[in-house]
Amino acid sequence: MKIKIGFFTVLLALTLLLDRSLLSLSAFAAAATHELGHIAMASLCGIRLRECNIGLYGAGIVPDGHLYSYGQEIFLCLAGPLVNLFLGSIGLNLIGKYPSEWLFDFVFASLTLGLLNLLPIKDFDGGRILNALLCRLLSPHFAHRILSLLSFFCIFCLWSLSVYLLLRSAASLSLFVFSISLFFRIFLSED
Repeated sequence: MKIKIGFFTVLLALTLLLDRSLLSLSAFAAAATHELGHIAMASLCGIRLRECNIGLYGAGIVPDGHLYSYGQEIFLCLAGPLVNLFLGSIGLNLIGKYPSEWLFDFVFASLTLGLLNLLPIKDFDGGRILNALLCRLLSPHFAHRILSLLSFFCIFCLWSLSVYLLLRSAASLSLFVFSISLFFRIFLSED
């Protein structure tokens, strides 16, 4: 499997080196376990992987081009978030016994990444799961339309929450930038 690393990944690596709080390392560990969940499920489903792309919006695995079923797509997409939610819940149980800032950050990053990836947003795991389910029932064109509407609604809700938090407490600038960049990436980059 080939690994492609983007420019922003290099910036992330520099952040990891300079961050003394270990927050970046916790987030990186949560993202790595997420992708390892996908890779393990691909292996279990017999899906060969061509490459792993690491970029601004996280990592993504690319199958070798052979077709696989909607059921395999669902299992493949569920694996990453389930690994995050599983490790996050184990970490929650360990925090009481072994309190540490790194463990708290890892639990927070794991649970956030797992839940965020289950949102029905195009190119997220939840969006790919919903698309596979809808394609089993409807035409791919109609499934794409439904997913686009749900993606817009979810991104609008994230953006609205970020605006509310910005106005209310001058916090959540990162959520605001994330929701705006998601909108541009998904809706303005389409053909």
